[in-house]
Amino acid sequence: MSIATDIIKAKVFVGQPKNKSNPKTSDSWMGVINWMVVFDPTLIEEQLKVAKNLISDTKKSNGQILVICEKSLYKEELEALSSKGWFHYLNHKVPSGVMTNFDTLLGRIRSLKELRAFVKSPSFETLTKKEQSMKKRELKKIEQVYKGVVELKKKPELVIIVDGQFMSKFVLEVKKLKSKAIVLASSDFDKWIDQPVVMCNTNGFDSIDYVLNYLFS
Repeated sequence: MSIATDIIKAKVFVGQPKNKSNPKTSDSWMGVINWMVVFDPTLIEEQLKVAKNLISDTKKSNGQILVICEKSLYKEELEALSSKGWFHYLNHKVPSGVMTNFDTLLGRIRSLKELRAFVKSPSFETLTKKEQSMKKRELKKIEQVYKGVVELKKKPELVIIVDGQFMSKFVLEVKKLKSKAIVLASSDFDKWIDQPVVMCNTNGFDSIDYVLNYLFS
């Protein structure tokens, strides 16, 4: 069954203004309407199916999947989607070196778990109110960044990057490590890698919501 109609309804096919678009992405363009690049919905459908198959294969082999997305408009929804157990996520000021310095990430996860345990321990009650407040603020700050990867125990077998141009440093990380990745990118994308790329509207809530729900359904 074709999903092109759904792609159009969710405005997945809308790219960036032409003057901000990279000519290298023109093979994916259906045209330009009111100075906005529009992608070919049938091409997006093909790209989505390739990406979905890669996710399915990774899940079947019990591989770890990490979604990296700093889009504030999709922050809560990404967390809710991950609660189904399909993937780990980073959605708040993602630190660089997630892949290339993975041991550092594991260290941050350990620190988060230790601080969580301490706040719940009898030792926490021996602190002054001011010290307790400081520890809670510290925990909240760390959780904001790392709570989505707290159960991540090894380097993910598959990384999904939402907005390849905005998150280009992570695209370069997976390229350097030759890690498996899926990149959701718009017409401004210029960091090409030998990985599945889904050309789509990376600025619209409905578009991001449709793409991620389709990939993990």
